[in-house]
Amino acid sequence: MDNDTTKMEKILFALKEKYKQTDNLMTLTKELEKVLETDDPESFGVVLSMRQGSMNSIDKLNSDITDVLTKSAGPFREKILNLLGTEEEQSEFESPLEKGIHETNRMTLTLLHKIVKLDDEINKKVRGG
Repeated sequence: MDNDTTKMEKILFALKEKYKQTDNLMTLTKELEKVLETDDPESFGVVLSMRQGSMNSIDKLNSDITDVLTKSAGPFREKILNLLGTEEEQSEFESPLEKGIHETNRMTLTLLHKIVKLDDEINKKVRGG
């Protein structure tokens, strides 16, 4: 197994974990919206804290990916950045690992857009809007 393959496997593993944490963040964001309607500040704080834990995990996974890319040569780094840099579907990949990296990142970004939208709705409710 060559070094680039090992690096792609590490990146794909981190992206899969990031997707799981992002999915958990979405679940907690939905829960936060429900708790907001109950007017229970203690529960609201607990859910906020749990969300922060997921966000911290996501930040750590992003750092792990960045570390792999920082230690990589230009052509490999450019290839991975291209795979991570678009939300549009692609149909041609040089390997299943490349496809996995692209697809997992795309699914995560889609979920993040939904979280941001829900967060905006929650913030409006918190401000009384």
